[in-house]
Order: sequence, then structure tokens, then C-alpha cells
Amino acid sequence: MATIIKAVIIGMAISVITATVIAVIVFFYPTNVNHIEGQQAKMQDISRSEATNPAGNGYRQVNVTANGRTLIADISATNEQRTKGLAIKDQLDENQAMLFVFENEAEHTFWMKDMKFPIDIIWINADKTVIHVEHNLQPCSTVLLCTTYKANGNSLYVLETVGGFTQKYGITNGTHIVFDLNN
Repeated sequence: MATIIKAVIIGMAISVITATVIAVIVFFYPTNVNHIEGQQAKMQDISRSEATNPAGNGYRQVNVTANGRTLIADISATNEQRTKGLAIKDQLDENQAMLFVFENEAEHTFWMKDMKFPIDIIWINADKTVIHVEHNLQPCSTVLLCTTYKANGNSLYVLETVGGFTQKYGITNGTHIVFDLNN
């Protein structure tokens, strides 16, 4: 009887610990905790610009060109926007994207939580050169089985496109990406 009670207590403790860890992951991941005052103010200006997109979802847009192909990208510049990412959309057209703009270069990690369609993820350094590409990533089936992705180097920007875009247009490491956040 004592063995059964111990097993039940241990099982309950494991359940509580697992639930706590999952709650922490869901609430905090992914976040960017590196804040520099001047950069943070600039990021808020980017996200609050009056040049929002026609859909009225509060995201400013920018034209992004890669290998001669121009995309209209929503700019994701705040922690809240970056946490939601493309999960706010039900689909993405080939000429649409989301550009994540960070305060500083770092190894920025992404996952496919709450996504509804496959995407390509492109990590871009401060010189606007591609440093890593992940192709045709599928949405997570559950949070517990949600793989994380990151480049093997620091990036300042991350571009998410419809799945298959990078292969179709030859976007690889070393590709130069053109966009101007000051317009």
C-alpha cells in the first residue's frame, strides 16, 4: 500500500512540474530580453508608424526584394508582434511576407506554434545578407512537439515567406535582401 501511495505522490508531483514548465514555455517563449533604450524607441516608432497596411491589422509594411522578387512584408517590431508572428494569418500569398526587426543582432529562435500553413524562414544579418534558411516548415501539431529553429550565427532581421518561396527564387546563404525601414 505504501508503494502505491508513493507512486501516486510522485506521479502527481511530475504532473505539476510538467504543467508548470509548459505554462512557462507557452507564456514566455520566444521573447527577446535584450533591450537598448535608443533601439527600443526606434522599434516602437517602426511599429507605430502611420504607414500601416491596407488590411488595417496595425502592422506597417515595407517592400522587401530578394533575387529580383519583391514582397510586401508586414513589419513585426515589438515583442508582442514577434510573439504572434504569422500566426495572425490564415494564409499567405506568394507576394506577402513578415519581416521581424530586432533591437540587436543575436541568435533569434523561431517555432511554428499556432501556425496554419507552411513557411520558409530566412535569417538576415545587419548587412542585409542571408545567413540561414529553413525550408517549408510545417505547423506544430502540439506545443510539446514544436521544434525550434535558429541560425548558426547572429541576425538582425528574420523574413518569413510562404513555404517553397526560397527554393523557387533561389534564396540561399549570401543572398542580399533589399528593404528600407526609413520610408
